[in-house]
Amino acid sequence: MSSEGAKPAVKLVRFKVVLIGDGGVGKTSIARRYLGEGFTHEYIKTIGANFYIKRTIYTDERFGKILIEWNIWDLAGQPTWDQVRPLYYKGAKAALVIFDVTSTRSYYNVPKWISELWKNAGGVLPFVLIGNKIDLRDKHPNALPYEVGKKYAELASKQVGIEIPYLETSAKTGENINEAFNHLAKVILEYAMRRLKARKIAKR
Repeated sequence: MSSEGAKPAVKLVRFKVVLIGDGGVGKTSIARRYLGEGFTHEYIKTIGANFYIKRTIYTDERFGKILIEWNIWDLAGQPTWDQVRPLYYKGAKAALVIFDVTSTRSYYNVPKWISELWKNAGGVLPFVLIGNKIDLRDKHPNALPYEVGKKYAELASKQVGIEIPYLETSAKTGENINEAFNHLAKVILEYAMRRLKARKIAKR
């Protein structure tokens, strides 16, 4: 049979990513939402780490359609697991760094989480900064405004060398959950291209 007109095979890539942030910011709820599971009001502590797999098609203007297999590691944020978490960072390509817009403390701890990521994953990695629980913002007069997260992401962009996106999400309503992972795919590919370009220049 002639293969003329046959569609090219979609390239499969596997990305290990970690979801990090203080306990209770909604990491597990975000992961479960992305997998198509329902939202629960009951808070369930993560014991060490949860692991999920999902495949999705991502379209990139340079590479075309890519079949991404996400290996998602949802890491417990409580101090109890500080000694265990470093084991789960190895091989990660990027992260969702998540804080709760109604919790100032979780926002101020974002630098700690980024530092832990880079220390244990083998160097600077790209990430997407997420302000979660925006469905609760109106109920909290001291909730953090959008501009706070956006400004932090702009500062982080200078450190990483590519644009670090800031998204606000609601695991309850599903708002921007899929978009968070689309942005994650974008920063992984852009960071990989940046490093490849740097290596080519260094060989000249």
